[in-house]
Parts: sequence; C-alpha cells; structure tokens
Amino acid sequence: MLKINFSNTKFLSLVILGICLLSISENVSLANKIFWGTITIGSIFINRFKFKFKSFLLSIYAIGLLYIQFIFNQYIFSEEFFINCLGVLLIVKYAELDNKNNLLSYNLICMVLSVTSLINGQDILSSIISLSIIILLVINMYLIQQKEVMDFNFKNILKYLGFGFSIFPIIIIFYLIFPRAEINFRLFDPSKSSLGIPDTISLGSFESFANSDEKVFTLINQNFKKEDLYFRVKIFDYMEEDKSWRPSSPIYLFNTYKNSININNLKPLDEKYEIILEPHKRKWIPTLDNSSLAKQNVKIAKDPFNQTFISLDPIDRKKQFQFQKYNVEYQIGKRLIDYYTFLPQSVSNELAEWAKTNKQSRSNTEYLNHILSTFADGSYYYNLSPENNSQNSYADFFLRGKEGYCEYFAGTFVLLARLANIPSRIVSGYYGGELNTVGDFYEFRQRDTHAWAEVWLKGKGWVRVDPTSVIPSSNVRNSLNNIFNDEDNSASSIFTLKIFKNLSYYITYADFIWTRHLLSYDNNKRKSFIKDIINLQFSNIFYWIFAPIIIFIVLRLFFKINKANILTWMFNYIIWTSKKENKILNSDTHQEVLKKLKSDYQRKYQSFFNLYESFRYQNQNIELTTIFRTFMSAK
Repeated sequence: MLKINFSNTKFLSLVILGICLLSISENVSLANKIFWGTITIGSIFINRFKFKFKSFLLSIYAIGLLYIQFIFNQYIFSEEFFINCLGVLLIVKYAELDNKNNLLSYNLICMVLSVTSLINGQDILSSIISLSIIILLVINMYLIQQKEVMDFNFKNILKYLGFGFSIFPIIIIFYLIFPRAEINFRLFDPSKSSLGIPDTISLGSFESFANSDEKVFTLINQNFKKEDLYFRVKIFDYMEEDKSWRPSSPIYLFNTYKNSININNLKPLDEKYEIILEPHKRKWIPTLDNSSLAKQNVKIAKDPFNQTFISLDPIDRKKQFQFQKYNVEYQIGKRLIDYYTFLPQSVSNELAEWAKTNKQSRSNTEYLNHILSTFADGSYYYNLSPENNSQNSYADFFLRGKEGYCEYFAGTFVLLARLANIPSRIVSGYYGGELNTVGDFYEFRQRDTHAWAEVWLKGKGWVRVDPTSVIPSSNVRNSLNNIFNDEDNSASSIFTLKIFKNLSYYITYADFIWTRHLLSYDNNKRKSFIKDIINLQFSNIFYWIFAPIIIFIVLRLFFKINKANILTWMFNYIIWTSKKENKILNSDTHQEVLKKLKSDYQRKYQSFFNLYESFRYQNQNIELTTIFRTFMSAK
C-alpha cells in the first residue's frame, strides 16, 4: 500500500508547479516549455543526491539557465522573459527543498500563481484548472503538516478531497464580498495578439484571416437580423499610391476638420445590445453603426468622424460592453468632402477612364448601382485564393483578374466612387457571425473579418454598400462554406457532424453563462448583494445562510459519531464544567480528574468513569443507551 510521506508531497508540489506554470504560460513559446521540461528532469535528478556545496552549485546552475533564457529572448527584457525566469527559478528551487517549512513556502508561491491565473482566466476551462490547482495545494499543504506517515487508501482519499473542497465556501465569500478593482498598472507593454484588423490593407491583406477560428467577441442580443450584423472596427480613408489604404488619425481629423461635421437629431432607438470582447491586447471595440454607450461607467472614447470606439487601456482581459442604437443625421462640410474624395496621382489611368466613361450622365446613385451590377454580371468570382494576376493592382483585379474577396471588391468600389468625385471610404470589421442555437447568441471569429464600403449621399449621409454581397452564389470559390466538400456527404457523416456541432454549442453556452456572470458581477452588484443581505428578514437569513451551515455541521458530526467519540465528548464536558472549581488540567487522565474532584463529585461521576475505563482500556462492548443513561444519572 502506498504511503504518503515527505518525499511524496514534495514530488506532488513539483507536479502542481508544472500545472501552475502551464496555466500562466499562454504566451510562452513551445521551445521554452520544452526547456522547462528538460530542467525539471535535471532538478529531479539533482534532488536525489546529497553533496557538499549543493546550494552554491544550484545557484551557478540557475544563473546559467537564466542566461540561456536571456539568449532565447534575444537579449530583451520582455514580459515573456520574466515569466520564463520565474519558471526556471521555481523549478531549480525544487532541488533544494529539504524540510517542511520550505516546502510549505514553495506551495504558497504556487498558490499565489494559481490565484493570479484564476483572476486573469475568466473562461470556464481556465477557472476549473485554477480551482483544481488550489484544491490540490490545500490538500498538499495539509499532508505536509502531518507528523506521521499516512496510508493512501479510499477512505483517506475521501478525507483529503473533503478537506480540499472545504476551501470553496471561502472562495465564494471572497467572490461575493471582496471589492472589485480595475488595476491599470503594467510593468511591460502587453504583447500583441493575432486578433483584429491590420493597420494597412491592400490586395490580399485578409487572406491570413480566412481560416482562423479564434473567437473575437460574442453578441448577446440576438434580436438583430444577421444581414444587419456589420460590426465596424477601423475606417480606411487615405489611399497610398495605388495599392494600399490606411486609416487617418482621429486626432488629425478632429484638429483639421472639427468644424466640418455636425450631428443632428440624435434619437435613441429601442435597440440595445451587449458584447463580450476577447482579450486582443489592443484598444479597438467592434460596434454596430450609429451606436452609443448605454452604460457610462467604462473608460472608452468615440471617434465621431468614423463612428468607432476605442478603449483608453488595452483590452488585456475579457470585457463586457453595452451599447444602444441611435437614429443619427450627419452633415459634413466641403473640406471634409474633398478629403473623402482624395486620390494619389498614381491611380491607374485605366480605372480613371472607366469611371469617366460610365459616370457621364448618370447620377451618383445610378453610377454606384452600375458598379454593383458590373460585379454581379457573372464574370467576377469570390475566391479566397485568387490568381496572381489579381494581386498586382486594383486595375488588374477589376479589368482582368476578376477574382478576389472582400477587400478586393470594397477597395475597388471606393476607388471607382472617388474617381467619380463621390465621397467614400472602406470600413473593416466583422460580419455575420455564427448563431449558437442553444443560447441564442452570436459568436464572431477572426474568419468573420470583412471589409465593405460607405458612400456619402446628400440627404442620406453615410450609406453602407457591400459589393461582395452581389456576387452570385455560383461564383463563390474556396469559401469557408466549402470546407466540408462533397466527398463525404453521406447521411451518417452529416448526422455525426450535427451531433458534434450541437455538443460544441452546449460547451460554448456553458462557457458563455460562466463568463457573462463573472463579468457582470461588478462593484454595483456587489454592493446591492450586501445591501440585500443586510435587509433580509431573520427567517430568510436562517434559510439561506445558517441552515446550510447547520446541515454541513450535522453531516460532518454524523460521520464522526461513534461510541469512543461520544465518551470522549462526555469526558471533556466533565473536565470543562469542573476545571475552574477543582483546578483540573486538560492533560489530566480520568483517574487524576477523579482524584481532584470533591468527594460528592467523586461519588457522582464514579460510575461514568468506570464505564469509560472499561470501554477504552478493557475493550468491553457497551450499549449506547447504557452510556447515555450513566452520563445523565451522573450529570
């Protein structure tokens, strides 16, 4: 049978440390994780031997490993470098642990790491991992402090698990009562993630996003039609040469054209929505057209020129935002109209000639519709992998290649509109999403990245135009909808795919409920909860707070009740009631207690003490009723 001793608890501490490091090493490279594993094996090997100057040699060993980390990190003091160094130092420290106090301190450090991971990881999987680590740490610290070797059997396992899970009430109390604090201090600049829109777009910029399954945000309100789910992130309004577009600085627009834009008749609509934004470590926030903050208790700013929102701090953890749709009327001045019609001199003469020829007597609306009808005539194809001749320029795409995807069509449309002196710009963001039929919410992933156009029409303001949407479905090639080809379209495969899809919906829904509850429980809800507790009637307090505690105590005592414990409790009761008057000590035996009692008390308790002695030291089987009857008569 396995025995639990210091060596076992020490090895368990190393295992827990490994899980802790993996839980906080989201941005740590695979090479560094392999490096951690290698030095862990080395630390286990060193730990098995005792030799002189061990601490000194371990210090040299640690310094060498830190220098290797420095080389791995290309001599840069980054956030990843310090996380790697922390892992190295803790792994090396394992080889030096030689007593219970050091091991307890080691586990406390792991506890800090796991609590940090629990605070930062807001999804259900990260929370389960962090809570499991905390339970293991509590159990391990309990085992470390035991003075005798313990058996690793089923009974003891249940005992250890019960001890570990006893920390849950403490965690729940801290979660419900502890104040929420938004800590903005950062020792290092947050590393960038792969989520979001590039700072410059050109032909082929979105190709890398096409097959990315990374989740970007969740739309909670499902009352919108899918065709209206155009979430804007960046506006590209300045063309560089003939191939690329970049966004203008909001500060530049405000300082240069602050008197060229007016917002009139701002009317709120009965349309509110919430989004849960994933930590992309940048400042952008996706929103629908003509949105405004429904709650003003968050630190974000709105760009009135582009109708986009940015956070004042990088989004380094999941955030929940609530917005409201508005009916807005815009007016822009001539200087701003000229800005949205600007084109560089390097624009293709072929496109300029096409625009001149096809505009002629057409109105702006008719000309724009003509461009759309050209895209829809059957000669243009939506293709995630267009031919090379479509990559050279917008003229090559429009007049010859005729294969591309959203930024091809949106960029060409805006270019042709500006050639006809129609104010226009490219809008990039996310479109469509995927409806979770279990929870009725939309999930937007990086593959939902999209680009469309906005044109300024007199009397209407900015009007959204999506040139990609006019491409016939028969002209769609290499789309995400064709990932599952026709090679395996049997009824069984479709049924299996449906089962896995529904299962993923349920898993996503559970994570959604968990995350939304965590994010929505802010300081206001905390204060409201405490106020409700204070204002509760006594009966409600008893039922919801004290009753579960009493049930827990009763059950705990029930599993401990036996004749030996009952006799011990009765004996301790006699000591407690007689201690002050008869100068009885806790260390006194029952014989010493009996001698110190007064003569009348000796006669009173003599029968109970004889019963106690017979049961404890002579192994006599005594009925439980006899024990209670003897005690009550003595009492």
